[in-house]
Amino acid sequence: MNVLITYSSGYGATKEVAEKVSSILAEEPRFKIATISIDDVETIGDYDAVIVGSSVRADRPLANVRDFFARYADVLPEKHLVIFAVCLAANNKDGREKVKQEYLSQITKKYPALAPLRTEAFGGKIDFEKLNPVMQQLMNRVLEKTGIRTRGTVDTRDWGFIESWAVDLRQQLAKAA
Repeated sequence: MNVLITYSSGYGATKEVAEKVSSILAEEPRFKIATISIDDVETIGDYDAVIVGSSVRADRPLANVRDFFARYADVLPEKHLVIFAVCLAANNKDGREKVKQEYLSQITKKYPALAPLRTEAFGGKIDFEKLNPVMQQLMNRVLEKTGIRTRGTVDTRDWGFIESWAVDLRQQLAKAA
């Protein structure tokens, strides 16, 4: 099975999650995995499964991810599709459900022909010292409602959860192969 894992990552956290998922799926010898930034995807025709990961910004998947779904809306229903989001607020079960319901559903509702095998949300990571002052103020305002601290580096990713999700996904895709 040819598997494309593509992602859009604002500051690298989504890329790291995509790489972890890739390494776990690669343990299945029948899978040929390509892990590519969404901006570098030229075609999806040769892939049996497409896994799309996006950071969340301003309560939406990133623009290039939305563009990817628009570009391939006619082909994706023929693929084993998986969608995941990476967002600081997805730091627990309730947060993951909220991100799936409010942000990932923006894609699945817009393209009802898509029938993802799975959708999931994972916690994110941000280094506030690397943000410019305007972004620091914006993030402070957004996160003050969540209880997530807004200084230093904050990493809400649960690597154990990500790994077990990827193992389950590997098994599900192996059955579909």
